[in-house]
Amino acid sequence: MKCALQFLTWIFLLKAVRGYEDLVDEYVKHVGEMNSISTANQRIRNSAEARRKFSQRFSSHRRKRETEVSQWTHFEFLDPNKDILLKWQPRHQEMLFRVEARTLGYVGIGFSPNGGMQGADIVLGWIDDRTGRAHLLDCHGGSKDQGSAPIRDEINNYRLMAGIQNGTHTIIEFRRALDTCDSDDYTLGSHTIRMIWALHDKDPPTGAEMVYHGERRGTQSIHLLSPPRITKSDNSYQVRQWDVALKQFEVKDDTTYWCKIFKAPSLQQKHHIVGYEPLIGGNHTSFIHHMILHECEIQYNVPNIKKWEEYAKDAGRPCYGPDMPNEWEICLTPLVAWAVGSKGENVPKHVGLPLAPKTPTYYMLEVHFDNPSMKRAVDTSGLRLHYTHKLRPNEGGFLVAGVTISPLQLIPPQQLEYKSGGYCSMDCTREVLPRDGVNVVSVLLHSHLAGRRLKLRHIRGDKELAPIAQDDNYDFNYQQARTLSHEVRILPGDGLITECTYSTINRKLPTLGGYSTREEMCLAFVLHYPRTQLAGCYSMPPIKYFFDNLGVKEFYEKNMSLIENMFLHGLPETPATPQVPSTSLFPPYKPGDENSLEANEKAIIALKNAREFTEGDTSGGLGPLDQLVIKEPLEFQNKTFMSHLQSLPYNESLLTRRIEEYFYSGLHLTFCRKRDDTLAMAEKVERFPNFTAYAENGTTIQCSYRQKSYHSHSAKFHNVARVIALSVLAFIL
Repeated sequence: MKCALQFLTWIFLLKAVRGYEDLVDEYVKHVGEMNSISTANQRIRNSAEARRKFSQRFSSHRRKRETEVSQWTHFEFLDPNKDILLKWQPRHQEMLFRVEARTLGYVGIGFSPNGGMQGADIVLGWIDDRTGRAHLLDCHGGSKDQGSAPIRDEINNYRLMAGIQNGTHTIIEFRRALDTCDSDDYTLGSHTIRMIWALHDKDPPTGAEMVYHGERRGTQSIHLLSPPRITKSDNSYQVRQWDVALKQFEVKDDTTYWCKIFKAPSLQQKHHIVGYEPLIGGNHTSFIHHMILHECEIQYNVPNIKKWEEYAKDAGRPCYGPDMPNEWEICLTPLVAWAVGSKGENVPKHVGLPLAPKTPTYYMLEVHFDNPSMKRAVDTSGLRLHYTHKLRPNEGGFLVAGVTISPLQLIPPQQLEYKSGGYCSMDCTREVLPRDGVNVVSVLLHSHLAGRRLKLRHIRGDKELAPIAQDDNYDFNYQQARTLSHEVRILPGDGLITECTYSTINRKLPTLGGYSTREEMCLAFVLHYPRTQLAGCYSMPPIKYFFDNLGVKEFYEKNMSLIENMFLHGLPETPATPQVPSTSLFPPYKPGDENSLEANEKAIIALKNAREFTEGDTSGGLGPLDQLVIKEPLEFQNKTFMSHLQSLPYNESLLTRRIEEYFYSGLHLTFCRKRDDTLAMAEKVERFPNFTAYAENGTTIQCSYRQKSYHSHSAKFHNVARVIALSVLAFIL
């Protein structure tokens, strides 16, 4: 009987402790608030002078806060119809938001890992039609992405600041910590965030659960913690516009690179480009992947100028193909670059991009259309450049760093994560950059559909510095250049590593480097000043090293030196197998061919003619890697290299990690290309640098102090309660 009584007492006490945990939390919170109020009241009661000072401080703080909040530093429309405008202001460890939505019902916005509702952090707000009172709910997405209503969080981490409603719009202002320490909330950081939004035309039913919003919803990627958008020049009357756009271009093929020559406006002196934006007209298609405006380094003589006058009147030609005049190959240096999802860029007010340093000046617009469904459409897209005769103090330029575009960039299938890296060597920057280095203004990180995390790493000596740019949540459809909050200086002798992490978990075949979005790239477009001769700084695996590490020692009819020369320099092949045309074996890659018109076209032809050249390609014909037949070792003898590549056991993690290590941190064949398409130094094989990796200690977002403090006090009180319970139990026993 005594044992039974002791057991029941034990159960009762434990249940009592656990059952009152919520009350304990509320009590701790209440005690903390009461202590704060009591302390403040005591101070006020001390003297009339204390009350007067307190009132002054409070009024000053309120005026300061109202001024700060009225000056929203960032804004973005979340939908094409401009029905929902998001404004925000980053603070230390928190964010202030203002949502202006065209609805008299409720509005919802959320932070999603993938653009869907499942697993998203959602906040819902509305103005009660009867009372005019503003409401705000902290919610999260359910287990079903489609057709499910948001679920209310157990802990509310969003604080309502204000809410009003007029005849057309609902406006809600609120704040939250960047990291709330709540598993139902999304940590807000510097990486790309996929914002989801939804509008409903009615307020939620009183006392009922939230209802599904229907089809009035969408998603928009943004950079929450980027610096405020650079506005157009204050002296706008001195800024002019130049539009470079296609006229009624018919899109019909899978992958199209279309080039057109433009003559710059007649200018008597050099001007500076201060910003640019895409021209999205009524005939804009969704097939545009990127647009680059290249500067043409022409020779100024009368016959040559007349020829370029005729080129400018032409509708354009397929880039890099036989119909494109050879003279267009001098149009290589990028002046501005735009990629899908970008809204353009205004450069800082102390930097300008050179326009028309000579008269007349010609430029080539390159537009890449990616149309895998082979739909037909007419497009009139292009770029609008803003320029002025008021020269900026510094002249800027673009440097492209990363992995050389070639089929020697291998990304195995069935990989949750796999890294590639392009190395811009220390010798290259030492050779070309000025003594004081260059200052980086912004960076556009670029990969294709398999890209998940991108980073531009910065090496100095034997140490890695903080990344110049980084995105751990890369969105292919939102390739907006990242303006740096603080300019970063690259000195002569510094090294750069463009790192791309891919996910191919749902792919069955290897993905190789190439120009189509079904292939991959890993590039960083670096806007910097002062402008130098350095235009491109890349690397790729050494050719023999690439084949060796994939288990192949020798091919029939072709020794490794010949294959290497054909990859790098396009040297003619001695035909040993007459049935295979000698011109189709390899695109004649040269160092820095990322912007070479001829090399690009030949690479595209190789892709179109390849058989299973990469993931998703189903066209017939023989590709370059299909024409290499293995002689050694015996176990792979008589197989084409492509079939060997596709038959490797990529599900064995030891193999794929070894491949990743070989091609990322092993040997690199480096290139250092100048703006005139010459090499600053001969290509050479270099070892990946040995350095101490950058440690991000102290750079991460901290957990909300309020949440940490509250949970800490609550946990302490729970522990005290348990000790008391156990003491009572021991006394009874």
